[in-house]
Amino acid sequence: MTRSDATAAASLARSAAGKAVDDLQRLALVRAGSTVGDGTPGRPSATLEIVDSGAVVIACVLGSNGLDLAVMDLARTIKLRRFESFNATGMDPFETLATIAKTINEVHGVWGPKCVGIGISVPGVFDPHAGVARAVLPLGWRNIPMAAVLEEWLPANVPVLIAHDATLGALAEFRMGAGRGAQRLLYLAGQQIGVGSALILADGQTGRSDQPLQAGHLIVDPLGPKCSCGSRGCLELLVDGRALIAAMGEVGSAPFSLRAALDALSRDTPLPAAMDRIVGHLQVGLISLVNTLSPDRVVFAGTLSPLMSRFEERMNDALDLSVVAQIQPVTLVGSTFDDAQIFGAAEIAFEPLLRDPEGLFEQVSRGTADC
Repeated sequence: MTRSDATAAASLARSAAGKAVDDLQRLALVRAGSTVGDGTPGRPSATLEIVDSGAVVIACVLGSNGLDLAVMDLARTIKLRRFESFNATGMDPFETLATIAKTINEVHGVWGPKCVGIGISVPGVFDPHAGVARAVLPLGWRNIPMAAVLEEWLPANVPVLIAHDATLGALAEFRMGAGRGAQRLLYLAGQQIGVGSALILADGQTGRSDQPLQAGHLIVDPLGPKCSCGSRGCLELLVDGRALIAAMGEVGSAPFSLRAALDALSRDTPLPAAMDRIVGHLQVGLISLVNTLSPDRVVFAGTLSPLMSRFEERMNDALDLSVVAQIQPVTLVGSTFDDAQIFGAAEIAFEPLLRDPEGLFEQVSRGTADC
């Protein structure tokens, strides 16, 4: 944008905006581009451009089979991608954290003071205030002081931010993908085991507020199978990867991808009973979630994305039974990203820089000098 547009958007006086631009240029985060248009009558205004290489972050997604890591610049371009394979379910949690720290330190050693943050996605409930992984069920973790352990082993003075994987997937869609422009974004991600979920609310003051959810444990069939949470008929048991694999087996499509299997089902023939039940359960869950959370947009991700795409008409039919959707429009969309969590991890890693670029660069540089 032009310098004058940036000044207006930030509600700053011209002198304050000028100092901010000077500071950002000194930090090599922004540069002045061509002079275009009129900032004020008779005075053309220069454009401001982000210097993509001005800073990078390390974004990580922890899973049961290892650590997916990416280095991203300010344009959210992936500069390095690495996967460290290990069996996190069979390791002691602190051994896993040591492996994560070792991998991140190796990568950080290459980028040094350009690295301004580390973002980590975890597949379970993480308490950001206490820094504790409360219930990371895929890894069998309970109440692990993840933040304190990693901050002890990771580079000094580089912020480390950790969050729930579905919340980060939702954040990526909210900022850059299918959720852009939403005011109340509900994110539902079908996983091999379980359903990840999050709600993001747009906020004019802070930009957004994040609400991790456990939509996978919404009861849609009280007489259904027993869940590990103790209830019966939880949504995730009836629509996640396990249910879909069983349904694809019924139609002889097990060797193919879910999208290919769904495409193979003719739209003119009755659905196999197992697939029809999955769609029905997802409809029931969708109605309850919309009535309870009042989203204006629902993003279906993971295995639920091709499912929604194939049965979009039935999902929209379900909205006709929602009291909330009858009053206010609700848009259903498939996800933009195949790996939204890693982009979401980069987003939270950049947030300290966006809040205080000068202070953070000073902090990171001091940490590098201390090393």
